[in-house]
Amino acid sequence: MKTSNLFFVIALLLGSLAVQAQTPPPMFCIVETMKTLPGKSAEYVKAEREIWKKLHQERVKRGLIRGWDLYAVRYPSGTNAAYDYVTVTWTEGAAKLENPWGTLFADSEKLLSKDEYATAMNIGLSRNLTATTLYHQSDFAVADPKATTPRKYIMVNMMNVKPGTEAAYEAMETKLVKPMLVAMMKSGGRATWSRFSLMLPGGSNQPFNYTTVDGYDKWADIGQGDAAAAIKTVHPGMTLAAYGKQIEDARQLVSQELWELIDSTR
Repeated sequence: MKTSNLFFVIALLLGSLAVQAQTPPPMFCIVETMKTLPGKSAEYVKAEREIWKKLHQERVKRGLIRGWDLYAVRYPSGTNAAYDYVTVTWTEGAAKLENPWGTLFADSEKLLSKDEYATAMNIGLSRNLTATTLYHQSDFAVADPKATTPRKYIMVNMMNVKPGTEAAYEAMETKLVKPMLVAMMKSGGRATWSRFSLMLPGGSNQPFNYTTVDGYDKWADIGQGDAAAAIKTVHPGMTLAAYGKQIEDARQLVSQELWELIDSTR
């Protein structure tokens, strides 16, 4: 699919959303998964952090993107894992997706030294780009609104929602789950929560079509939070068993992964 056609599809799908929520514009994530070649992990990370990050910082400066993050996949791991590193590029508004690099590739030789440019262009010698996917961030909650940096650890929960039930699933997450998580954030543990819908690739063969992401500042915070206390305040009269059943009835949890932040432009 050509870039212009890609933009047309996204604009068509999200036109009504952009009209209803012009402030702020919809946020998108371009997620790229990487599998490093044997013995090349350190070389790959060095190239991302010391060279490619400079280009991403320039993209931010030029207003092409909002930010770029590099994650190492802590779990699952090993030779059979599909990927071991992930980059996430944040763009604000559908229009920025048409050309998120602008003229930066043409300008990169001026922004980098000769050796840096050669290393950047040869990054394929240290890793394989296994997939590029596009997500729309459809909901978000944060414990500290003043926090501007991404979380150290994120739990990525991949969900499959049956066709025709997407609206019901989103309503369940927003009205049932999100208030619980916000209440639990007040006692520590989870620092952020986000819901993303998979935009591309599409089709019935995709193993999941939604992702929720729980962010944590410290390893010790992972999985913490008093759900029993929160439900008494947020959903009085509801049991944790009934709460869990509503969640399970609305979607299938396909997979969970734990990522660790390695570097970021934010």
